[in-house]
Amino acid sequence: MSTSPAPRSADLDRWLAEANAQIEQNPADPLGFIARAALHRQAGLLPEAVSDLTSALEVAPGNAQALLERGIVYRLMSQHQLALSDLGQAIAHQPDLWQAYFQRGVCYEETDLPEKSIADFAKCIAVAPDKPHGYYGRAEAFLKLKQYDVTAADLAKAIALAPKNPASYKLRAAAYRAMNRLDLALADYQALLTLFPTNVEYLAARGAIYYDLKDYKLAAADFDNVVIQSPNDAEGYFRRGQCWAALRQLKPAAKDFEKVLSIDSTHRQALAARGAALLDLKDYARLDVNDDHLLELDPHNAGAHYRRGVANKARQRLDLALNDFTQAIICDGEMAAAYKERARIQAIRADRVAALSDLTFAIKYGVEDPVAFALRGRLYRDQGLYAEAVADYCRAIEGLPNSSDLVCERGELYFRLGTFDKAAEDFARCALERPKDAGLQFNLANAYFEGGQLEKALEAFTRTIALDHNDLPSYFSRAEIHFAQGDMKRAADDYRKVARSSGDTKLKQMAQERLGQIDARD
Repeated sequence: MSTSPAPRSADLDRWLAEANAQIEQNPADPLGFIARAALHRQAGLLPEAVSDLTSALEVAPGNAQALLERGIVYRLMSQHQLALSDLGQAIAHQPDLWQAYFQRGVCYEETDLPEKSIADFAKCIAVAPDKPHGYYGRAEAFLKLKQYDVTAADLAKAIALAPKNPASYKLRAAAYRAMNRLDLALADYQALLTLFPTNVEYLAARGAIYYDLKDYKLAAADFDNVVIQSPNDAEGYFRRGQCWAALRQLKPAAKDFEKVLSIDSTHRQALAARGAALLDLKDYARLDVNDDHLLELDPHNAGAHYRRGVANKARQRLDLALNDFTQAIICDGEMAAAYKERARIQAIRADRVAALSDLTFAIKYGVEDPVAFALRGRLYRDQGLYAEAVADYCRAIEGLPNSSDLVCERGELYFRLGTFDKAAEDFARCALERPKDAGLQFNLANAYFEGGQLEKALEAFTRTIALDHNDLPSYFSRAEIHFAQGDMKRAADDYRKVARSSGDTKLKQMAQERLGQIDARD
């Protein structure tokens, strides 16, 4: 809880003179020593306060007030064992002295004995339920124990008893944030700013909550007020820059980060954030300078190496980019984005084994980019690992459901695996979007045919032929279906088309053999 402000030096001198006079007039009165001790404590003269309180106890042994006051001073001097001794004696002499329970509770809390502090704060509440101190003290102890619900409950009582004490609102906001109840934490800072509308600390705290709630405009407005009132507050500019970056207003974001660096040139977070903004702005010249500075401060900064890699890749400096991404991975072995970008360069260079390895690490460390799954799926496909490829294609299509190319490629993989029903589903899905694609219709027809769905296959081969009258494999496959169904006339017509026109010797020979079989039946 808050303490009284220290008196002005002129007042202190006068009050001390008055206390000295009182002690001289009545040296056997402990109240004079207690009063002077209070003045010494307020002035920060703690040994002098102890001396006065010891004198009070010499003239009035067991005086509970003197023991309480000396216990408080010992606690302020971090002499906790002496403080506990005095406070225990004060309670023994006056069991209803709520201040002694409160101070002993604080002492236990400061010596990392939260259970004992909670017990003393509970006694304080029992003795003085109309005082906020016990509730506040117990709430602090509960917060340290991460018992956030009871923390908030105690602070609600403290606030009800002392609605203008900012410490209670701040502590309750901390508990709400720990519970991820940002709406309630926000309400507490709203209340604080109603009481103290220009307080920079509270504005910054409310801005941080708005930021976490993704209400970036309101967060930026709060940090506007912070930097207006504290124009040299680097953190205020930094947080406002983060808001602009989240709103994709990259130029004002970069400007704020530059302001931070003009105040503190070693602010690594500002350098990293400005680097990200400059990268998005494709301002590679300034980015180089920015990240050179950051790497001077932190040679193992993976983010700086990564950004340089992205910039070099965009400038087609693939050797440099490859080295940059490798450096990023050396600095942070779990940097998924660096693995992904390095894999793309390796894929461009046809180093499929290295690309596949890097993509596997990228995905292991958290990349959920459907493009990465698509690329790895293609690499698996090229190595003949069709089952693995299908799994990655499924992940890619979840993220890119409208990519007919991916669906079609997955259909081809299902076909190679002999999963003809799924192959047909994929080809049919793509055919709805590309009804005039003869090659796609042929693949669909083949999937139906191999899966034993002959009627659907017949329709699909017919559609293929309608789109491409010279598609002789479709004529042959349709003839095979007619032959299997006993429709020899239609079968013979299609076989003759193949036998007359096909440049494929094997296909032509098979058509001729079928025609011979039909003639033999006749």
